[in-house]
Amino acid sequence: MRLVTRRLVLVLALMLAAGPLASCAKPYPDLQTFSAVEAKLPPPAHGQSRIYFYRLLSYYDVPDGTTVYLNQQNVGYSRIGTVFYRDVAPGSYFVSVLSRGAYPDQFKTIKVKPGQVWYIRIESLLSWSYSVGGGGMAARGDTFTVNVIAPEAAKQEIQGLSYLPPG
Repeated sequence: MRLVTRRLVLVLALMLAAGPLASCAKPYPDLQTFSAVEAKLPPPAHGQSRIYFYRLLSYYDVPDGTTVYLNQQNVGYSRIGTVFYRDVAPGSYFVSVLSRGAYPDQFKTIKVKPGQVWYIRIESLLSWSYSVGGGGMAARGDTFTVNVIAPEAAKQEIQGLSYLPPG
């Protein structure tokens, strides 16, 4: 009996250890990682700025994507585990995403100057998307937020993400 118990514990331990590894798998095998294409990306045109939009790859994240907007104009679609960029003229931009749920301060306004590079991380709030009500679980819909990330941290975060080319 002890041998069976030991084997069961070993199998369970291996399954638990392998679980997080599945979340590290590349979800888009047809896309290159950002680190593989970064050096080949053209610089922004003279007087322009670049804004990177990304979503980290997380096992516990909302799997659905969301539309990204600058000043209420669609500029792309953010999927889990991806990064893309848009080059923009200097100015003020209201950065938002399609979000079924509302959350305090979930969108941001940035003031872009020529030559600047901005990093915007889109995060989902799985716990905010659903609420437990009188008859059980009631869906509010996917809730996403926009967060401005410091360049040093963002550059590290986007290296292993799948790159979505423009267009």
